[in-house]
Amino acid sequence: MGRSLLDKLKDLERTIGVRRSNGEDAPADEARAASSSPQEPHIENHREGELAEAGFQKLSTPHGPVWVRDTGFDLCTSYGDRPFADFLFCDLARLSRLAKADVAPERMMFYDVEATGLGHGGGTVPFLHAVGYFADDEFRVAQYFVPDYAAEAAVVRLLADRFEREGSVMVTYNGKSYDWPLFVNRCVLYGLIPPEPAHLDLLHPARRLWKRVVGRMKLADVEALLGVKRDNDLPGSEAPLRYFAYVQGAPLASMEDVFAHNLRDVCTLARLALEIAEALEERRSWPHAAPHVGLATWFDAWREWESADAQFRRAVEQEDADWRARWLFSLFLKRRGRWEEACEIWLELARDFPDRPEPLVEAAKYFEHHRRDLAKALESAEAAQARVADGTREHGEIARRLERIRRKLERQSACQADARRLL
Repeated sequence: MGRSLLDKLKDLERTIGVRRSNGEDAPADEARAASSSPQEPHIENHREGELAEAGFQKLSTPHGPVWVRDTGFDLCTSYGDRPFADFLFCDLARLSRLAKADVAPERMMFYDVEATGLGHGGGTVPFLHAVGYFADDEFRVAQYFVPDYAAEAAVVRLLADRFEREGSVMVTYNGKSYDWPLFVNRCVLYGLIPPEPAHLDLLHPARRLWKRVVGRMKLADVEALLGVKRDNDLPGSEAPLRYFAYVQGAPLASMEDVFAHNLRDVCTLARLALEIAEALEERRSWPHAAPHVGLATWFDAWREWESADAQFRRAVEQEDADWRARWLFSLFLKRRGRWEEACEIWLELARDFPDRPEPLVEAAKYFEHHRRDLAKALESAEAAQARVADGTREHGEIARRLERIRRKLERQSACQADARRLL
């Protein structure tokens, strides 16, 4: 059964050291949580026999048995186009800043669930929890399976203890909206105080970097950027159906595709975290403007202005540099007091986007207040007003600006006339 799962993970391209644990190699916390009884857990029935044959270990806990399968990947194993070892050599300082926590490989828990539905209510049961982590020169994935509804309480209690570790950083994809609220609700259901680990939801940085490149932001869509290919992968929507069939008597073999899908998801979390960390360390470049703009806006907010400037410049150099990339760069230059560079971009935008008044308004401000060139300020403001519909708030604001510039011009003309008379 263990080998059949490896056959399905064809996208683990140079799988040097994939290892399925035996009963002596369970995650340390789970081993400590198990019963103090020295004997091996007794296999009581055919269903338990199936689980044992599939590589699951039965842990005896004070709240009931927990079935967990621990799969280890040698750090030289490549997932997508990168070995897991690369994560250990990546600078995670900026990723820590993004997570608002001290991110280190040994602290990270890559978490994904498969559940009976998409809601958070009591009727949605998470039947498979996967936790990926780095330990003992491996990337390991512990999969906690709920073979029947009565077994869930023990799994939730064991995981709650694990997630309570001091300094832990939960890493998910859309987990702040789905996986974690679902787990918290299960904790409440069983009378537990939910743990509160630091939480890095990779959906949000991935969206900022690649939303304008890939469109949809499902994990499978992002995988294309990571060199990850899934062959014969089970659609996530089918997982609940497989589980319902299993609890009604279908063989465990029908769940192997679900286990494989879940395992891949966790491996992708680690690969995606590496990609985002390297992007934040400016070790990535793309032939698209949007990812560079995303990085630039982070660096600007963090007051890392040299890095922000470099990323904005990379963005506007790309062939697909659009209004947004160039406009945000111009506003960045304005905030940094680099008015002439900003104005060059505004005039280019005014030419390339003849329906947009904003760059002309900014140019008018620059000419009026910084260059003191009222004639050009008037010209820019009049051109901006021509692009705005009458009666709008923006039209009124430009009209007031024009009135002020014209008054200044009148005073300027009067002063010049007085000066000529004195001569």
